[in-house]
Amino acid sequence: MQATFIQLGDSIDYTPGADVAAGAVVVQGTLVGVARTPMTANLLGTLAVRGVFDVAKAAVAFTAGAAVYWDDDGDPVGGTAGTGAATTTRTSNTFMGFALAAASETATTVRTALRSVEATAAEVLGLADLSDVGALAYTAGRILVADGDSYEDQAVSGDATLSGAGVATLNDAHAEQVIRIPVENLAAGADIAARPVFVHPRACTLVSAGILTEGAPAGVDDSNTAVVALKDDAGNTIVTKTYDTGTQPPSSDYEDLGALDGTHKVLTAAEHVTLDVTQGATADLPALSLVLRFIPTNA
Repeated sequence: MQATFIQLGDSIDYTPGADVAAGAVVVQGTLVGVARTPMTANLLGTLAVRGVFDVAKAAVAFTAGAAVYWDDDGDPVGGTAGTGAATTTRTSNTFMGFALAAASETATTVRTALRSVEATAAEVLGLADLSDVGALAYTAGRILVADGDSYEDQAVSGDATLSGAGVATLNDAHAEQVIRIPVENLAAGADIAARPVFVHPRACTLVSAGILTEGAPAGVDDSNTAVVALKDDAGNTIVTKTYDTGTQPPSSDYEDLGALDGTHKVLTAAEHVTLDVTQGATADLPALSLVLRFIPTNA
């Protein structure tokens, strides 16, 4: 046999070291009981650990369902200071149950269902009770961050702010920006090679690149293509677009140059973007503007 039934558990045996008055609250570790009848010192008696009791309370308000804690040194409303009182404060006090009805600050008692004998205390634990969570400020917009051995309460910093409602907002300096870079009207067959057209003092990521032409192209066909390419300082291609018979440049319109290379679109601080325009003998792009969208990525 691994277990023998003793009793239902609404009451437990208790032998007090001193006389106990009926209605006294007795705390043993994390177990809170109430003496339903007087008990004599050193004689076996019983404590109720379940049931509903009107418990003397401190000058705090309770809502129905609120956790009730017993403060052995609490000051009961209308009673003797320091003789013990129920409170809503968890710190340094012992969980005893839940309020079954609301009680105002001036009320002398709170109707309480005893529950400390059960594991429901876990339901009212806070993050601060966890051994691997540091001191908490509960300030709006802060988050828990793992630092290698624990979780610490930290403010969000850097490129974004976080509201108490969980809304993240990029700082103005790190929002998406757009720049328009004029490119002159080249003669037919003329080229541009490795012309620096963009640089930023902070690291940034290009979002898109396109051209906005200021007129109609001419002479572009399969034998006389026009190629527009953007590269980084190392000569890596960020994006390139070839215009030919079937793919004509836009006429007084904007066109995206296509998907950017996922690696080379990320620029370090002060890294240049260079422009190459390569035209066949008859290919003649009009004056245009290079349109770049980008996001600075660090302060």
